[in-house]
Amino acid sequence: MYVDIFTDYLIDSEQVVGIFDLDNTTTNRFTNDFLNLKQKENKITYLVSDIPKSFILMADGSVYVVELSSQILKKRFEII
Repeated sequence: MYVDIFTDYLIDSEQVVGIFDLDNTTTNRFTNDFLNLKQKENKITYLVSDIPKSFILMADGSVYVVELSSQILKKRFEII
C-alpha cells in the first residue's frame, strides 16, 4: 500500500523501516552521524516547504525528511 507523505508524493509502506521525530532523535550523536552519512551518499530527499519535523528511513537506505510530525505519519500508516 502507498502512503502520501507530501503533496502528491507517495511511498510504499512495506518498504518503511521507521519513522523518527527530528526533535527527539537529532539530540543523539549517532543519529546526526547517520543523517550526515546519508547526506554525503545523496540518499536524503527533502520534502519540506516549512520546518522539517520527522524523517522516514526506507529499506534501501534512503531517507525522506518531511514536515509532517511522526504522530501524523503514524496515523496515515495505521489507516492501511
